[in-house]
Amino acid sequence: MNRNYSRENKSNCFSTVNIFINRFIIRLIFSLTIAASFYGNGFAQSPYKVDVTKESIIFGSGFIIAGITFTVNDDIQPLTIPEINMLNREDVNSFDRGATYKWSPAQATLSDLLVVSTILSPALFSFSDNVRNDFTPVLTMYFQTLMFSEVLPFLVKGLTQRVRPFVYNENAPLEDKKTKNAKRSYFSGHATAAFAMAVFTSTVYSDYYPNSKWTPYIWAGSLLMASAVGYLRYSSGSHFPTDIITGALVGSAIGYLIPFIHRTENDNMDISLGINRNGSFVNFHYGF
Repeated sequence: MNRNYSRENKSNCFSTVNIFINRFIIRLIFSLTIAASFYGNGFAQSPYKVDVTKESIIFGSGFIIAGITFTVNDDIQPLTIPEINMLNREDVNSFDRGATYKWSPAQATLSDLLVVSTILSPALFSFSDNVRNDFTPVLTMYFQTLMFSEVLPFLVKGLTQRVRPFVYNENAPLEDKKTKNAKRSYFSGHATAAFAMAVFTSTVYSDYYPNSKWTPYIWAGSLLMASAVGYLRYSSGSHFPTDIITGALVGSAIGYLIPFIHRTENDNMDISLGINRNGSFVNFHYGF
């Protein structure tokens, strides 16, 4: 009885913290968008530019997806004990099956710490005079990359409700298998965030320092760290290889596309929001 009460209090505490963090991030992003519209670029030869209409559409799209994401994930029903007992790793495709033998909470924790490091890695740009004097576009792009790398995998997790590999493992605790999180395998949010930040950091560095001899090392180091996150998600029993590969591809696309659509050389790219008989839509147009 006391154990259940303690667990419920802990859950309520985490819920309160998450609400506070989400509200803080929303306010911060809103402030950055407003700042971008007033101050523009501070660096005379900036490779990027921000536009209040474009940023509003991008952030607005992210918030809409986030709203749908939370609704979809609230509908997840945890596995019952009979459902867990019916699971058979032989039903998993041969490419992914090896993950069902993995279970390591320590490696899962290590992956948490490492992905936080990748998310914070763009802070190293504060040591660059070029980037520091051009903080508005970089910070705007950073939060957009972070936002989409968080909400997109979480949305798909809620839609697919794929069972995590550790649920097939007899060594994993039953209590962990009976949570909603046990049905959020596809696709890996850690891999998505890690690769999004790796590609984002490397792309931004390359755009500010196109002739730098350090560029190959920046790319190699950041992608190696992201790959380590992916491996730890596999070895901990948290994700199947296909979860991680998908996360890496989606994250890489986000990390590249956000800087791409903000480049000053891409003035012929247009993003617009409209409404048709099928509902609202976001239109991307790029002229060659």
